[in-house]
Amino acid sequence: MILENIPLSGYALCYGPLAIIIIGFIIFAAMTDADARRPYLRQTDPRPEAERGSDPVVEVSAPLSAETPAGARVTLLPPESSGASGTAA
Repeated sequence: MILENIPLSGYALCYGPLAIIIIGFIIFAAMTDADARRPYLRQTDPRPEAERGSDPVVEVSAPLSAETPAGARVTLLPPESSGASGTAA
């Protein structure tokens, strides 16, 4: 046999790799969840919607680069440089 001279029990051979996979998944999930909890292009207000009132309109006066939670880079352009009129269609 291949492992007859090595003093490892069947439990170590079976549950050792299983434990490594489970611990690795937990570490991977914790690392990637940190990116998912970032605010997206703004600071979020923790108050309920009824207490917040209306959100002020923010105009972009200069090009602004940001990163989405998925890691994509986006650039917000002011209406003059993007050719848009500044109103939604």
